[in-house]
Amino acid sequence: MTKIYQLEFGRKQTGVEDLNLEVEEGQIFGLVGPNGSGKTTTLKLLLGLVFPTSGTGEVLGFPIGHPAYKERIGFLPEGPYFYDHLNAVELLRFYGGLFGLGGKELDRRVQELLELVGMWDRRHIRVRNYSRGMLQRVGVAQALINDPDLIFLDEPTSGLDPLGAMQIREVITRIRDQGKTVFLCSHLLKEMEPLCDNIAILNRGRVVQSGTVDELLAGPQGMYMLRAHTVPQEVVESLRSFATEVRTWDSEIEATFADQKLAAQALEAVVEAGGTVRELSPYRRSLEEVFIDAVGGEAQ
Repeated sequence: MTKIYQLEFGRKQTGVEDLNLEVEEGQIFGLVGPNGSGKTTTLKLLLGLVFPTSGTGEVLGFPIGHPAYKERIGFLPEGPYFYDHLNAVELLRFYGGLFGLGGKELDRRVQELLELVGMWDRRHIRVRNYSRGMLQRVGVAQALINDPDLIFLDEPTSGLDPLGAMQIREVITRIRDQGKTVFLCSHLLKEMEPLCDNIAILNRGRVVQSGTVDELLAGPQGMYMLRAHTVPQEVVESLRSFATEVRTWDSEIEATFADQKLAAQALEAVVEAGGTVRELSPYRRSLEEVFIDAVGGEAQ
């Protein structure tokens, strides 16, 4: 799909260009990209809030914007706004009513979701008194009120403390484990890395790299990484003579080697010197490294 916005004075702006995405059922799919890369346009296209200038797409087997799939999806936008005179229970009842839910079934669903996101004990607090973290929690709950098959989450851990972010990640994983599909947008790469099954990197409206997390993070064939603690400085200098790279901070070292034989030689040297080996494994890049390589200096 391609989406071109018509601006004032005859100017145009490309939101996405030749966008081609395929998301498998029952996975957590992550879409990442710098500001202005087209993430918001992609979400709006999939939600049927805007329509492509050219090209076609389907969500749950229905054409983009078709009413039939909208009752089967949930959505949490970045920076959601809710009626601030409502409390959490009233808020979820309101959204449940929009989906035709009511009675004891809705009451049960409201309690289940508020317990899931850790808001049941604070269910009577008005939205106007919510912290940013509380707003995100109840936002996730409203995105799940209709028990959707597909959930779109835009920066779901934004504004949360580490504990709250961990709880939301657990909720997202639980949703996936129930056989549902999660389409996740976030700039928090360290959170996306352990959470997602597949990731696409978007830049200037185009997908510049995509694949499973293992495919994207795999390092050069045959390379190994050694992480160790309290290694004498003379041993560190010795490792530099045959390592591809050695990084040090505090009392930690991280070294990469071109093959398993050199890694084993380094391991032996560290152990003999009384150092503590924390990890020896095939070299694996971070999502941040992959992201920087993919967008380079071209980010908008």
